[in-house]
Parts: sequence; C-alpha cells; structure tokens
Amino acid sequence: MQTEKHFALLLLLDIYGPLLTQKQQEALDMYLNEDLSLSEIAENTGISRQAAQDSIKKAEQRLQEWEAVLGICRKRQQIEAVLQQMQPDAGSMDAGIEQIRKILWEE
Repeated sequence: MQTEKHFALLLLLDIYGPLLTQKQQEALDMYLNEDLSLSEIAENTGISRQAAQDSIKKAEQRLQEWEAVLGICRKRQQIEAVLQQMQPDAGSMDAGIEQIRKILWEE
C-alpha cells in the first residue's frame, strides 16, 4: 500500500473508526496497523479472502465518504498547521486563534 494513502487511512480510521461495523474495524485495523495480508485476515476472522477484501474496501469507502461530508481530518490538519505557525512567534497568537475559529466554524 502506498505510504501516503496508508497514513491517510490510519487518520480516518482513528477519527471515524467507531462508526464502522466491528468486523470492518477489525479487518481494516489488521490490514493497516498489523500489516496482515488478506489471507491472514481471512484466517484470523474466519471469513473468506474475498469477504476480507470486500470488508476492507467497503470500510475504506465509508471512511472517505464521511470525511468528504464532515471534513474532521482536514480541519484537524488545518488547525495543526496554524498551531505550528503560532509557536515561533507569540505575537501571531491572536491571528492564529482567529484562523482556528474560522476553520472550526466554516461550513
């Protein structure tokens, strides 16, 4: 799996994971965090390899759909960027706080 895509999915799983079914959470966690193959996931969960692949694909799709609608991960990254800019210069604190407010309340 591509490193950038892998990292993005890990972030989405952290944020939206509880919204997935228990089986989807487990399969995606094994795939992303434990780096297990589809065959290993199938064996561990007692399902077919195809069912494991389908579960992972569906979970990935759901995570991306929720992010597209809610944008929690995107906003979190924007806030982190503003906070990083604020650290070196205490004078930028007011401007940074205003930027964070805009990020939090944008629609």
